[in-house]
Amino acid sequence: MTGLELMLPLIAAGASGAGALVQASGTIAAGKTAQQSANYEAAQLNIKAKEEQASAQRDAQELGRRRDLALSEGQNKAAASGFSATDPTALAIADEIAKYGTMQEQMAMYGGESRRTGIDAQAVGRRAEGAAARRGASYSAMGTILGGISSMASKYNPASASTGGGGYYP
Repeated sequence: MTGLELMLPLIAAGASGAGALVQASGTIAAGKTAQQSANYEAAQLNIKAKEEQASAQRDAQELGRRRDLALSEGQNKAAASGFSATDPTALAIADEIAKYGTMQEQMAMYGGESRRTGIDAQAVGRRAEGAAARRGASYSAMGTILGGISSMASKYNPASASTGGGGYYP
């Protein structure tokens, strides 16, 4: 055998090992990109959650403004009809308006908080998916490297040559 023939198996082994490393690097990079993408999406979801809650706060403020306007209008109508501010009927109507308006405000706030909680939970899930993708890519890369080492070891192992397992040793 010439020197070149003896070197070819070593070159092939080196190329195989380099290929396994390149493949592993690509897998790790894909996992890192998946995690970055999930983190970005989660950040967007967190922003959306805050916007939902802020929108609900604005709705609650508007409902409070309408409640106060209805109470004021009720007092004006009662006064124009000759009722006093302490008349039991006028007070009962004002009490019902106040209760209903307050309930509407509270429901608007609850709805906004509930939507925010749900969207924040989605963000947590996306971050967890990204972290899992990155861990999975790392494990896959380790498997690729170990598989390449195992393949090279079995291919160029002198013990496997004597049992018919291949190899390049006499």
